[in-house]
Formats: sequence, structure tokens, C-alpha cells
Amino acid sequence: MKHALAGLTILGFGGSLLLAPPPATAAPAREALVIGNGTYGSLPPLPACLQSAHAVAAALRGLGFQVVEREDLSTGGTDAAIGEYSRQLAAGPGAAAVVYSCGYATSFNDRPFVLPVSARISRPADVLTQGILAKLLVDVVTRGGAGAAIVAIDTVPIPDTPAAPGFDVLAQASLPDGLGLIAVSQAKPPDGPTPLATALIAGLKGTDVQTTALLSGVQQQLASRPVTVAALRPPAVPAYLAGGAPATTPGAPSVAQTPATTPPIAPAAASQGTSQAASQGPMLGASPGASIGAPPFLLPAEEQMSEADRRAVQAALVRLGYYPGPVDGRFGGDTRAAIRRYQHELGGEMTGRLTAAQASRLVGAR
Repeated sequence: MKHALAGLTILGFGGSLLLAPPPATAAPAREALVIGNGTYGSLPPLPACLQSAHAVAAALRGLGFQVVEREDLSTGGTDAAIGEYSRQLAAGPGAAAVVYSCGYATSFNDRPFVLPVSARISRPADVLTQGILAKLLVDVVTRGGAGAAIVAIDTVPIPDTPAAPGFDVLAQASLPDGLGLIAVSQAKPPDGPTPLATALIAGLKGTDVQTTALLSGVQQQLASRPVTVAALRPPAVPAYLAGGAPATTPGAPSVAQTPATTPPIAPAAASQGTSQAASQGPMLGASPGASIGAPPFLLPAEEQMSEADRRAVQAALVRLGYYPGPVDGRFGGDTRAAIRRYQHELGGEMTGRLTAAQASRLVGAR
């Protein structure tokens, strides 16, 4: 009898005993970010991206997802949407997560960017200040403590650029076990939802949606469509976005438990001065979130910086690919935008103004 009552709550009422089962465990949250950019100021419109975003968001809501849905975003609007989604994930650790983005894309120095509607790319380096690193759409899930997760990036290359602008680097990176990734490129999207959106919506139907099966079904549907699968990375640990099982498979590491890793960045030698750093030009392989050890020297907060300090900051931003402008010690709008991108990759508040720790870490990164 003692064993039979294990796990039951005994309630007394009017001299009788009522046996109540333990409370059910609440299911993990389901959070999605959906971005559709279609009304561009300097590029042909993409109505298919707006329709695709609406349709994907509706399918996700049908599965019980809370959706941050945004359309026709500027650079600042994109940063704000990513920030809002990041806070929602942080409020529900282990949540099932989906990110879908549709719009123009390009690359610079083998680094892919998605373009907000405000972007005006007259020369390749303009993307550094007006584009959004595609990696940020992956990072927001990685850092948000999600469980089962899918990132789907639907793109149209800007004119006179490669058909699949550099998204393969996202799949080649060290991704968390619970995260699946797909990026698709198409030269001319249809009048209705894109092939990727259509395939995703078909896979999101029903009560059981498993990440590996979802990506496999999407891949099969895209095989007969006029699109290029620019990147594909199934999750190493299958799990359920809805139904079937909790969002994280018992015993399997979640996205938060196995963060994406990058090789350690060696600190610059103390003998390497600002002029040498500035002359090296953009080098877009380094990650500001990687371990860099002790910086070659310490910088003060921005308010106490000398002109030489400011030049060192700009040279580092140039070297890491955040900033295409002159190294003149003047922190104008382009420098501020570059600093915000650097802060975003650090996972900090995007103030556009460097703390002493951020500045020292930036100048020490290689």
C-alpha cells in the first residue's frame, strides 16, 4: 500500500481521504522569430517574402508558438526584433525555437549577410554597416538556452552576386547538437510563398513535429524546385518542436548546454602597434566572443580615450570586418554602427559606446 501511494498527494476532506496525482509538468515554451522583408528602397520588391513570413508565422501559431513577427525592418528594427526574441528565449529556458527570415542577401569576405529594407549597397563594403550578419540569426538561438531548434533563412541574392552567397560557412561552423539549419537561395521568387516557406508549412502540420524529420521533408520537397540549398545542417540530436516528446529529449544536450565554439583567438603581441593592425585590412574570420586571453594593453572607457586609443579601436574594427571606413580617431555614425555589431556578437547591450573591458578585448582580438 505504501508503494502504491508513492507520488500521490493525500488530501483530507470531511473525514475521508482523497488521493490526488502529482501536478503535471508544464510543457516547455515555444518561441519563434519570423522576419519578412519585401518593400526595399533600393532593390526590387519581394512580395513573396512578406507572404512567406505571414504564412510561416500562422503555421507556427497553430502549433502553439509565441511568434515575434516583423516585416520590412530597417537595420535598427532588425536589431530590436532579435533583442526582443532573445529576451523571450531567456525567460523560458529549454523552449522549442524556430527562426525564419526572408529577404535579400549577399556576402563580404566569405561572410553572409541578410539585408534590411533600408540597405543601400553601392559598393561591397557597404554591407558591413547596412547589412545584418546571418550568423546573428543562429547566435540568438544558441545563446537563448533553447531546446529543439530550427533556423531557416530564405534568401534572394542581390543583382550581380553569387547564387548562394556564403551561407555554407554557417553549416560548417560548430553548432549545438539540438540546432538544425537550412538556408535557401532563389534568383526569382514566385508570386506566392517561396518554396522553402511552402515546405516548412507542410512540415509544421500535425501534432508531432520532429526537427530531423522536418528538415528531411523540406529537403525532399526542395529537390524538385528551382532553388539552391545554400546550407543544410540537421540537428545531431533529434527532438520535437511540438508533440511526441518534450522539446528537449531526456539526456540530450540542449542548444544552451552545447554552445557553438570557435577556436581560441591568440592575443596580439605587445610589439604590434596600431599602424600595423590598420594596414592588415579586413579579416573576417575572428569572433569577438572567443577566448582571447590577456589583451596586449588595456584601454580606458570611451570617454577617457585619447585619439591614439580611438584609432586603435577603429583599426581593430577594420581588421575584424565590422568597419570599412577611415582610421581617423573620429567616432561617427559608421563607427557607432560597427561598435553596435561588435557588442551584439558579444551578447551585450548595443549602446554603440565601448566600455573599458569591451575596448580592450576588441583591440586584443586577432
